[in-house]
Amino acid sequence: MITIIILDSLSKLKQERTSAAVYHLLVGKRSSQTLQDAHIYHLTGYFGIAKGMDKHAFDQKVENLVSKHYLAYRGDKAFVTEKGMSFLKNNENHGFLLHYNGLVYDRAADLFYERLSLFIQTAANIKRGNHRFIPVSDNQEVLLWMKKYYAAARHRLQELLDQLYGEMLPFLKRLPEQHADIFVKRLSGYSHFGMSKVQLAAFYDMDKYDFTVLYQLILHRMLNYIIYDSTPTPTLATFSSGLVKKVFLTDSARKTDDLLKQGRNVEEICKIRRLKESTVHDHLIEIAYAQPDFPLNNYVSPDAVREIGEQIERLKSRKLKQIKQALDDRYSYLQIRLVMAVYRAGWRKGVEQ
Repeated sequence: MITIIILDSLSKLKQERTSAAVYHLLVGKRSSQTLQDAHIYHLTGYFGIAKGMDKHAFDQKVENLVSKHYLAYRGDKAFVTEKGMSFLKNNENHGFLLHYNGLVYDRAADLFYERLSLFIQTAANIKRGNHRFIPVSDNQEVLLWMKKYYAAARHRLQELLDQLYGEMLPFLKRLPEQHADIFVKRLSGYSHFGMSKVQLAAFYDMDKYDFTVLYQLILHRMLNYIIYDSTPTPTLATFSSGLVKKVFLTDSARKTDDLLKQGRNVEEICKIRRLKESTVHDHLIEIAYAQPDFPLNNYVSPDAVREIGEQIERLKSRKLKQIKQALDDRYSYLQIRLVMAVYRAGWRKGVEQ
């Protein structure tokens, strides 16, 4: 699974970034550059889906793709060969790639599952009179949430379990059998502990990173089902409540955004936060990608937006230097980057193509 994700990512990068950009994306590096790459190249779905993967393991997978002639190099940039594109398009898992929603579900997917699995374990044990069991999660944030939820729900545990069963069953029937089995085998109940990720990877004879991204796929599909599907899932939705953030910003960019909302300009923010101008510019780009109502006209005139956009379309490139030179250096890198933040959404800020 991770093989086709790497191939798909590199094909979209079009040799404008090194393979390291894909690695940073997959492990969810919270940097302005990685976030911008995710948006520019329409790779937001893959953000953070392989957390914990070490660089050596990633490089080995890239080299394995090279040895199979699915990838080749021009200079330091890897590109997908015709053989690689054929393998990608004909792979049985290719259709699943659209279900990833990593930038939106970053951190939320795992917390959602921990809440859900802990409740199922708790309710199943309490209903059988067992009040002494080892919880499946030791995450204090999740345990605190469960304590509050259980206090309000303890008198209708069986009702909630029945509702969860009724809401999850239609979803699980949509999945390939193996994916549904993985989800179920992870769950714990009365006197029964679910299998760990390591155990499941071994059970299905899967590389641990292939299992990692497959497991994230299952969770992302469930969250998509809860949030976007027309099928009512009020009980399941309780466990995702408050976790999914529509606007993703790094902590530092969020602080800059707060100052912008107070009416501060870039120069003032640099002084207040003791940051370089280039750092605040990176924050502006993050904010422009994340917020549909970003005040673009405060930084780039409508005529400039149109002219820069026309050059981006003509060149079919995201290389800043090339675009800047084509515009006779009349616009700054910041202005070009801000327009690109809008242009990638077809001139409709906040809406992915």
